[in-house]
Amino acid sequence: MVLRPVSVPRASVVLLTFTLVLSACGGGAEQGKIAGRSGGEPAADARLIEVEANNFSFDPDTLRAQVGEELALSLRSVDNSHDFAIDGLGRIADVAGDETTTQGLRIDDAGKYVFYCTIPGHRAAGMEGTITVVR
Repeated sequence: MVLRPVSVPRASVVLLTFTLVLSACGGGAEQGKIAGRSGGEPAADARLIEVEANNFSFDPDTLRAQVGEELALSLRSVDNSHDFAIDGLGRIADVAGDETTTQGLRIDDAGKYVFYCTIPGHRAAGMEGTITVVR
């Protein structure tokens, strides 16, 4: 039996590559399932919360907020690229190594939510924490 190479149209290769790149960048954070606001300019009256991202942890890894409280999440990376995401709100902030960004965050429902880094392998290595939202 002789095997012959299969000709694949260039458009199919480009589409497959584009799909793989988008799925890798998405990181799996769902968006729109939790009432609130994520990312963008913080509200003028927002309370500042500073979080440091370091392979493979957040400091602090436990946060607390009031229902509907406007927060200014300041995410600082001390080493490599990291981000901060909450399932249901999506990615809130991302930073390259040795950078800081501040983004708005508000959660309108009481509960305990897990935040994590969506960079492949980071969450699995333990890069996650919890934010408890109380009335």
